[in-house]
Amino acid sequence: MAFDSQRVYAVWMRLINDEALFRALLAGTHRELAASRGFDSEELAILDHFQQEPGTRWNIENLRFRSALETADTLRSYLPMTVRLLTRDDSDWLQDVSFEYLAYHDWRAFGHLRLSECQRFGEYVRERIMKRRIAPAHLEPVLSFELAVVDLLKSTSGIGAGEWPAGGSLTDGQLTEARPRRSPALKMVELPVDIREWVISGDPTQGTVHERPVTFMVHVPSLQETHRVKAIGDGVREILGRCEGDRTVAAIVAELETEFDVAGASVVRLISQWVTERVVSV
Repeated sequence: MAFDSQRVYAVWMRLINDEALFRALLAGTHRELAASRGFDSEELAILDHFQQEPGTRWNIENLRFRSALETADTLRSYLPMTVRLLTRDDSDWLQDVSFEYLAYHDWRAFGHLRLSECQRFGEYVRERIMKRRIAPAHLEPVLSFELAVVDLLKSTSGIGAGEWPAGGSLTDGQLTEARPRRSPALKMVELPVDIREWVISGDPTQGTVHERPVTFMVHVPSLQETHRVKAIGDGVREILGRCEGDRTVAAIVAELETEFDVAGASVVRLISQWVTERVVSV
């Protein structure tokens, strides 16, 4: 019996996504369950064909195994510290976590949308894993930091070509009259504990977490460069917070000298550095 290829593919995908149906198919009891799920006569016949094929079980389990492997690689790339804390750097454990995560989402992986996959996995960690086991120390701030970086990277898709800071350098006169604006590819990440040693090493087994708040400035200079991370203090935050494009560097310096009695020259040097590093545009 010949079947329409699109219908065969649709049934195949439903079989992959539906764990109960897959198990019923292996047991040969799939017809009643499939009918209760709205399968018509042709779809039931396609299921019968799959049930008779000796390679069906292997093909589906192999697809799931490979999907979990690919997902694990994605998580290891974009959420490395979170993964190490969750699995104690055990690759087999990561494979198991990835498998269960995809099973929970009916094997609907995001594929090449890797940043979206990481965002959904972050929700899974908070809503599932952290609700049923004791979380490793500092897992939440680590996850918050790494998801903030993921969010920033994902946001760059909406930044127009003309919105990126140009970089370069300005003369003292040009800089004084410039109106600095924070890059759209910049995020401030505030955490209740200081994990900068972990961030520097990229490894939560290397370095010490300090019980004090920390703020990270994370920015992407351009689409050709990776993101950069720097821990900053209150003074730097104050200066950066005033770079909104609505006032000149001279005005910002005057405000800070009046309010905080800071040296204007140091403010100018810092903003000049930010222009070069493309933290701000002018």
